[in-house]
Amino acid sequence: MTGYVYRSTRTTDEHIAYKFADDLYHQQLVKVHTGGLSQGTKITVGIDRYIERFEADVKQSVQYRILLLKRVKLLVGKQTFDGLTTSTISKLTDDLRKATKTGEMSPNTVKRIHNDLRNFFRWCVEEGLLKEIPKFPRINSEKSRRPHFNEAEWRKLVRYLREFVKVENRKTRRERKMLIDYVLILANTGIRVGEARTLKWRDIREVDGGTGKPKNVVLTVTGKTGIREVVARTPDVKKYVRRIYDLRIEELDGEPLSSDGLVFCHKDGSAIGSFKKSFQSLLKACGLEKDSFGRGRTVYSLRHTYATFRLHEGVNHYTLSRNMGTSVQMLEEYYGHTSNLTMSEELTKGGGQSASKGTAKRKSTPKSKDTAFGWLETADTEEMPSTIVSDSAELSVEPTYVDLMTE
Repeated sequence: MTGYVYRSTRTTDEHIAYKFADDLYHQQLVKVHTGGLSQGTKITVGIDRYIERFEADVKQSVQYRILLLKRVKLLVGKQTFDGLTTSTISKLTDDLRKATKTGEMSPNTVKRIHNDLRNFFRWCVEEGLLKEIPKFPRINSEKSRRPHFNEAEWRKLVRYLREFVKVENRKTRRERKMLIDYVLILANTGIRVGEARTLKWRDIREVDGGTGKPKNVVLTVTGKTGIREVVARTPDVKKYVRRIYDLRIEELDGEPLSSDGLVFCHKDGSAIGSFKKSFQSLLKACGLEKDSFGRGRTVYSLRHTYATFRLHEGVNHYTLSRNMGTSVQMLEEYYGHTSNLTMSEELTKGGGQSASKGTAKRKSTPKSKDTAFGWLETADTEEMPSTIVSDSAELSVEPTYVDLMTE
């Protein structure tokens, strides 16, 4: 067998490099004489087999992994599993980084890529394509706070929502109406962007809030950690869902709204791929594109805001991690700074009072023929608290932190 083996000696010392090459040559020579050296299976073959096996799997995490492997396939060329080393993974990571639009990847993105590759390699070991999972390179990253909105910034954002929707173009106005409730729902549930994208009407229901408490809303979402039930921070999430429901009933003009339809959708019912552009327009209009550390905010900042505020309000890490579909370790690493704020809140209890909220009548909406929406239709004639994004006049009383979170 003839060919070349490429390895990095990671040294500038010529003598050490020669010794490294000599040792490697004799190692390969032993493999040749003992029949231990073979051509090996190409990594691209393993990728094709994995995609063929799991392409029909609807799990979002699997689909993301398949997209990554399709990109990896273009970069590994004729490389085999036998030649897979730590340096190979390092080079592959660098190539993936260079292929991005900015030429950069955050440590978190690199970590997710490595986790997906580990899952792929684990499957390859089970299939007999790979002897063992290679050691992955260390990711040097400093755990930093994720960009979110603080109390003052959230107040500013919510106050501007009413103005943001005042545009003449019908299509734009419709998109912004949907965005408003999208923002409020994500900030009060902490669900991921991908989970919101696939959320259907059948996935939302009302549950008993407990003795003396109003009923709350629960969302069943499917994300990278599987299926889980998410309890909304406040029963007011029902109002945001109801506004989307009213919009869809009006658009369908007598046609029944299917419980299997998407919640966040275009007028024709198709999925809204991303609210990225409209959300950035909102942030730009509010002057909230970056946080105090100069980091750009994204739609994911709503999830980070939810986590920060809930910890600030004293929710324990374990309960919150279960609701968000993450780990206690992740909460402690990225949101641990809120612990001092929580103690401050405890020490200053009773120092302020909540402002009272006004009420506004909700106009009746034609009922859907699908009984799955009965819990939404019970609010047709009851008085609902007015919200900062309604068409009513400016609030005469300064809203409190709790008001702003629920408005």
